Amino acid sequence: MNTRWYILALALLLTSFIAQSNEKVVSVATLGDYPPFCFINHENNAPIMTTLPPGSDVSFFTGYSWDVLRESFHIMGYTIQLTVTPWPRAVKYVEIGKVDILFPAGKNSERLKVFDYSKESINEAKFLVYVTKDNPIQWTGLESFNNLVVGIKRGFNYGDKWEAAHQIKRHEVSNIMNGFLMLDNKRISGFLGYEFNWDYLLKQHGWNKKYRKLPSFDSSREYLVSLKTNPLGPKLLSDFDKGKQILIKSGRLKEIQQQWFGSE
Repeated sequence: MNTRWYILALALLLTSFIAQSNEKVVSVATLGDYPPFCFINHENNAPIMTTLPPGSDVSFFTGYSWDVLRESFHIMGYTIQLTVTPWPRAVKYVEIGKVDILFPAGKNSERLKVFDYSKESINEAKFLVYVTKDNPIQWTGLESFNNLVVGIKRGFNYGDKWEAAHQIKRHEVSNIMNGFLMLDNKRISGFLGYEFNWDYLLKQHGWNKKYRKLPSFDSSREYLVSLKTNPLGPKLLSDFDKGKQILIKSGRLKEIQQQWFGSE
């Protein structure tokens, strides 16, 4: 190679290196069974790992919260490295520093010790207990289930009121619909859920009139979180907040809401 071509090749290599070093990248972990906020929309429920430059999307993973996160980071110039996996593993990935951001995460006292939260929320969860229609239980608060067994989704946050209800026996399930099947078979007395998400799944299965919902006892907005010890966390969370504000001011957030939930 003559000197001229050598210098040109070196310049191209240096330019490529600078471009890559200046690339804004955020690694994100979430779950794939949380419709309509984020879910895998095909039968193969295998974990997903993919990279999405600004303006791109995937066809096999979708949801309202995913749209908001993706567009907020993309509008700020970020490439997203997405991992979709069961929730306990997604939490672990953030805790060990494998990924920077976990979503959607509600607040409780234990999580606030470990994670920093975005200022902007990504969705909201309302907590309540589902029972069979023939269950005679009268709701007087969570103490209605003292010494009874209530099903819960493994790894989910149900707020500090639930964490303080020590007299309730808990049975973890890995799949929401399995929780309802256990309710049908009288293996649990109630199934604790997130109203909007559980109702969405029940409607998808034609089971939306099959159960009785007890009054909501608590709720939580859900956010993006990063590990407090992650030096990149504050900047990433701040940039998400800025990106979402752009979506709000431009009217794009309202369009996303209408796409998923209609005019209401």
